[in-house]
Parts: sequence; C-alpha cells; structure tokens
Amino acid sequence: MPGEEVFDAAEGVFEAVEGVKELLSDPAVTSARLVVNPEKMVVNEARRTYTYLGLFGYAVDAVVVNRVLPQSVTDTYFDAWREVQARHLEEIEDSFQEVSILPLRLFDQEMVGVDRLRMLASELYEDRDPVTGFEGRSPFTLTEDGEEVVIELAVPFADEEELDVLRRGAELYITVGPYRRSFVLPDALLRRRVAGAKHADGILRVTFSE
Repeated sequence: MPGEEVFDAAEGVFEAVEGVKELLSDPAVTSARLVVNPEKMVVNEARRTYTYLGLFGYAVDAVVVNRVLPQSVTDTYFDAWREVQARHLEEIEDSFQEVSILPLRLFDQEMVGVDRLRMLASELYEDRDPVTGFEGRSPFTLTEDGEEVVIELAVPFADEEELDVLRRGAELYITVGPYRRSFVLPDALLRRRVAGAKHADGILRVTFSE
C-alpha cells in the first residue's frame, strides 16, 4: 500500500481542482467572452459553445463580432458579402440578447504590435473598461416556488431531443448533446423527488416536490 504522503498528495490535487472550478464558475470572478465572425458555420459553433458553457455553469459577458465589413467600403464588388454579413449580424443579435455584443470592423492591415492592438481595443471597447465594464450572469439558479424547489439552467440553443435529465441518489445528471454534467444536490433536496422537467425559452427547469 502507498504511504500516507501519496494519499495526501492526491487529496491536495483534488482540492486544487475544486478550487479552480469554484473560481471559474463564479461570475463575479470569471466570465467568458466569445469571438465570432459573421459567417454561418462560425455563428453556429458559437451558439453551441454558449450552450455548453451554460451547462457547466460558466458565465458569458459579451460576444465580439469580428471582421465586420465597414461602411466606408462602397465598392459594389462587396455588395453580396455585405448582404450575407447583414443576415448573420441579425442572427447574432437575436441569439445573444442576454449579453453585450461588440462589433469590430475588418481592418485593412494585420493588427500586430502594441500600437495597433491599442487602436483595436479603443474601437472595440470605446469608453468601457474591458475588465470591469462587463458583467457575466450565472446560468444556474435554485429558487423556491411555494412548496416546490426549482433548479433552472440556461441552455439557450439546445434541442429537446438532445436534452436528458436523470436523478440518481444524491446527484442530478443533465445531458446536452454529447456533454453531461452532474450536480450534487444540497441536503434540502435529498428527500424530495423530481416532479418534472421542462425546457422553454432556452431555460431547463427541474422541479422538486415533497
């Protein structure tokens, strides 16, 4: 059998991982900021990423829309490109209404070096502080509704057929597509039963009753 120092070291690793997880899932400390180009495949991937971040309890505070064709470009050669971008920009506005959307124009040079990056940041954030000027919201809440307790989880772009909820002992398992997250239920819910689960308006609601 290994010595006590081996078990102590393993326990220390697990505690460190839990500490990192706690920091990452606290929206007051950590939030994600998505970067997306106004293109179909990229927008779809950003929507999936947004859903999976919510599943694991990570907050998103903004979406940067990169490489937007500037209005100063008037050559008719770019008309079709501008129309395609306009459709995707509208989809981005509809998809990420809960967070700030920051458009950034397509530059005519490679943005490399401190001076150019400062210019980029100035256009992107204007007067807002890039760190403190944004607020991420937790996608996970637990509330009381009369005699029932409801767990709500934001899964904005999940389809009904890829969602699954399973209660097993003291844990609640929620699956979205290929990803599964387990929640260790608080003591107050251990003696309650799952009365139902409903997905509407991008929110999964799991109800516990006596």
